[in-house]
Amino acid sequence: MFQQQKSARKIALQALFQTDMQGPDFLADILPQFIAGATEDVDVRELSTSMVLGAWGYHETADQWLTQFSPRWTISRMPAVDRNILRLAAWELTSRGDVPPKVVLDEAINLAREFSTDESAAFINGVLDAALKDYLFRTGKTV
Repeated sequence: MFQQQKSARKIALQALFQTDMQGPDFLADILPQFIAGATEDVDVRELSTSMVLGAWGYHETADQWLTQFSPRWTISRMPAVDRNILRLAAWELTSRGDVPPKVVLDEAINLAREFSTDESAAFINGVLDAALKDYLFRTGKTV
């Protein structure tokens, strides 16, 4: 199951990036074919689709929230890959109770190492660590 989630996250990140670049029509017009072309695993397809739709539906809220923890970087100034890694992780932190927050952070950092710049992993770690602390404080949840 962990490997399927890891694969789904990679596909979701790529689809979120495409949506960010091409606009929300990508979701309606191309997403199913994009995901089908990325994997033959039906479970990964379903999870990827859920992640993309959930994260994109939450992206405006995530952008506002994450901006608080990166005061020198507006969302529009962030590299598109980093912005979408953060959006996906923010959605997972707040919406997926089945994934421990530590796993969400680790996976986001790994995505940054694989798909973004050398500095991105540290940036994403800092932003998400602050966001997680804020989320835990506001909700009263524990890690």
